[in-house]
Amino acid sequence: MDESGINNNESSAYGWCEKGKRYHDTKPGKRGERLSIIGALGENKFLAPMVYQGYCTASVIETWP
Repeated sequence: MDESGINNNESSAYGWCEKGKRYHDTKPGKRGERLSIIGALGENKFLAPMVYQGYCTASVIETWP
């Protein structure tokens, strides 16, 4: 079993721009939505994947099939 998540307000640390120019990226000031996925690998198959909003808690583990 493994769980992973991502926030939608993350910005990139690196980027491309013309030589001699500085790279700029916008970063939202508000806290964004967090999406997480939980699943397991068995017999070379991804088992019971579940996507949910928020962080992994005990109640999420209990709900996961």
